Amino acid sequence: MINKKFLLKAERRLEIAKLAYERNFICSAVSNCYYALFNLMQAVVGNPPEGSWSHGGLPKAFTKTVFQKKLLALQSIKGIVEVADKLYALRKEADYYETILELTPEAKRKLTEYLSYVEKLLNQIKELSDADYC
Repeated sequence: MINKKFLLKAERRLEIAKLAYERNFICSAVSNCYYALFNLMQAVVGNPPEGSWSHGGLPKAFTKTVFQKKLLALQSIKGIVEVADKLYALRKEADYYETILELTPEAKRKLTEYLSYVEKLLNQIKELSDADYC
């Protein structure tokens, strides 16, 4: 069962990330893009076995869950852990250091790709949720 509250959280965080990106609030865009993905994964995986999800553990659990339940095509699952890891590293830099107030053209292109990736994944999960598949 997909947790609709976490799904809504993911939607709102993604929307905030896109608005922040448009306004060139890079740190907010990066952080909210990452947490949109994190909340999206929580919506599918549910609660952790104990405690709270780690930033490294949730993407692996998400990939395993969607693969085992055949929720997404293999092509959609590929690369989720890598994207989550890269976004997490970027999020830490945005949240904890002063080095990322502006992005290089390459980093800006990457963030655009991440925003698009998270949005596409979110839409796929929303379709499953709307169809009451899970």
